[in-house]
Amino acid sequence: MMKKSKDWSNAFLLLSFFWMSFENIAHTDSNTESLKKTFHELVNGNKRYMTDTPFHKNENKIRRKELIKGQKPNTIVLTCSDSRVPPEIIFDQGLGEIFTIRVAGNSLDKNIIASMEYAVEDLGSHLIIIMGHEYCGAIKAALSTPKGKSTGSSDLDYLLFTLKPNLEGFDNRTTLQDPSLHNPVIANVNKVTHQLIERSFLIHKKVLEGTVKIIKAIYALGSGRVTFWDTEKF
Repeated sequence: MMKKSKDWSNAFLLLSFFWMSFENIAHTDSNTESLKKTFHELVNGNKRYMTDTPFHKNENKIRRKELIKGQKPNTIVLTCSDSRVPPEIIFDQGLGEIFTIRVAGNSLDKNIIASMEYAVEDLGSHLIIIMGHEYCGAIKAALSTPKGKSTGSSDLDYLLFTLKPNLEGFDNRTTLQDPSLHNPVIANVNKVTHQLIERSFLIHKKVLEGTVKIIKAIYALGSGRVTFWDTEKF
């Protein structure tokens, strides 16, 4: 009798294991599909923006009243504070659809990281876009200001101090050879992404679990095109 009871117990444990595994796989698949949908909405929105055929959706009085109850933006966009780079317009998204964080040169500090963690943990955002842009003034200043020389502002000096390590291999000559600063901007986006993963345990954990995805991007001022990389599975 004890043997039969033990057999049933083992069978139950085995069945429970397989059921939990199935639930985990289903949950992962659901997350992946949701991330894909969110990403492709941004890609299609950018195409509409580039071709001057935006939807201008979710910008009316009804939407404003809906958002009084709360927000659930799927996407976080960390980008430059440059006036030429407004994410909601570039991706043709409406109110409540993008949690936007803008700072010169995409530079990270505790407040920026905390804002992203808040969006991920409390608002349910699951896609993070780190987006630089061509002709970035902050990147140009970091490259053209000699090391140790003050700009005359301690705060601006600190900004350039945080950006310079991200731009190894580039210098003031780069600003002449490549005025768009395409390659330095890409290097900065790569470094900022690495720093985010390194500094935020919460976001790193979500990325490892597959519930959050980080994608890198660069915006071209002239064409309006956003070029993405690290988009595997999409």
